Amino acid sequence: MGKEELNKNRTQKELMSEFERYLEENYPNTEDKNTQKAYLSDVNMFYKYFEENFSEIIISFSRADIIEYKNYMLKEKGYKATTINRKLASLSVYENFLIEKGIKDVKSIKEQDFYKITVPYITADMLPRKAMKKVELLAGKTNIRDQVILVFIHEGGLRVSEVINIQLERDVNLEMRKITIWGKGNRIREIIITNAMFDILEEYLPIRDKQLAGRENKYLIISNKSVTTGKRIDRSMVNKMLEKYCKKVNENSINPHIFRHDFATNKYEEGYTDMMLKKSLGQTSNATDRYIHPGGEKIQNEIRQNSTKK
Repeated sequence: MGKEELNKNRTQKELMSEFERYLEENYPNTEDKNTQKAYLSDVNMFYKYFEENFSEIIISFSRADIIEYKNYMLKEKGYKATTINRKLASLSVYENFLIEKGIKDVKSIKEQDFYKITVPYITADMLPRKAMKKVELLAGKTNIRDQVILVFIHEGGLRVSEVINIQLERDVNLEMRKITIWGKGNRIREIIITNAMFDILEEYLPIRDKQLAGRENKYLIISNKSVTTGKRIDRSMVNKMLEKYCKKVNENSINPHIFRHDFATNKYEEGYTDMMLKKSLGQTSNATDRYIHPGGEKIQNEIRQNSTKK
């Protein structure tokens, strides 16, 4: 057992409490709180499997444990490859924590454990662009604040958590037409305030001041509730707001993320490089290809160009 014997006085409960603190330090933002909960749930499920099936209270885990658990998820639980990948990713983060604490020496989870998934290709003409514009316009006629949220997601390529985290005095510079964005893991980037964003802000800010009526709230986006609490609005409010508008335009294929996909596709069509897209989206991984959906004609041109090179 090696390391596990050295740490036999530490219980699973103690380790999970330490792991929770570890996650709070590394995933502090609103969006990351959901990631935190998923990681804790996945690790607890892993522990529970070995306890219930083998009467084994494990602290660390081996390569054999991972193979056994992966087969269980695939054959007995019938999980999809995407679900298995997510749960393995949670265990991989937990394993990093164990190594950092000196409980494990090396990684048991290997890159080959993750399933390679081919995402169905979506072209630009398949994005519901007219419906997205309908939703934005409807929001503008109903509640200017809602339009600000949607335009910022669409024009700025922002996550919902990033929009609701914007602080007016700290982050918004109208003179320089820039907004400082505090992304995942408190990674900071700056985005340009486009003409559409600037126009909608000019209209929204006086309404925001009137709603506050002298009260203080540091966040750009406020609600009737947050006016009295001074806190940030909840991301679930944004999801419910979008659902409401989607129903009114009879559109069910729109979510906040689809606006981000359209932003990335537009930037790709404008000639943005992978590095520029990563910076604009606040990505640290090479996952930008999941966001871009070139038009069918552009794809055919690229195929022809590649075939002539061979």
